[in-house]
Amino acid sequence: MKAVVLAGGPVGNLPIEVGDHPASKGLVKIAGRPMAWRTLQALAAARLVDCRVLVGGQADWSGVDRWVAGQPTLMRSFEAGVTACDTVREPVLVCCGDLPFATAEAIDDFVRRCQLRPEAGLWYGYLRKENSQRKYPNLPHTWARFQDGTYCGSGVMMLRPEVMNEMRQAMDRLTHARKNMLKLAGCLGWGNLLNYALGRLTVGRAEKAGEQIFGVPCAGIETPYAELGFNVDKPQDMIEAQRIFEEVGDPYAPQSHS
Repeated sequence: MKAVVLAGGPVGNLPIEVGDHPASKGLVKIAGRPMAWRTLQALAAARLVDCRVLVGGQADWSGVDRWVAGQPTLMRSFEAGVTACDTVREPVLVCCGDLPFATAEAIDDFVRRCQLRPEAGLWYGYLRKENSQRKYPNLPHTWARFQDGTYCGSGVMMLRPEVMNEMRQAMDRLTHARKNMLKLAGCLGWGNLLNYALGRLTVGRAEKAGEQIFGVPCAGIETPYAELGFNVDKPQDMIEAQRIFEEVGDPYAPQSHS
């Protein structure tokens, strides 16, 4: 299948390596390599991905089949990447460009799990807390407590391009409603908000809520690979990533020319 890597986003307060001048978050280097470049290498090695579209970043990176300029907003970048895949019904894999530990094995496993739910139009990856903490005990996360477990989102998802319009409209509604509880309840449903507050929301109920929001069948896909949940959003995340590379080594370490 075709895959999109989103290499844009604001740099924010991430610590920058000496000599690095990134124009976007995906270009921020960890251990000498841009984060989005690292994500791209995992996709290049994945058996179930045969075309990679990079949004932002650098067009001359290895593993890039098509390049699209970064857009002013995340949603516009998302849409530009999916459109560049030039397919209507075949699902497209979308990956955040801040997954420095993503592997081909993890990517292929996620795609296979999505393929087991062919009725869906939108697949969203999530990770169980114990799996994340087993591999990355020092990585902070925002956790969501469900009846069937405690989870965080992953940096990968899949969708059928034909649902792009519905997804954009739904995201606009959620953006406008997020600071107004009445509007938010109208989008999500009072029952879902109450069940979540009481710890009674299940993945199955969340899928139904997603269908209500986006207007298409949704599937929550649990990944056992903690690498797909290691997003670099805060300085602590980047510091931990740098520490891990120093401790266990970096498969993509730049070659010394000395």
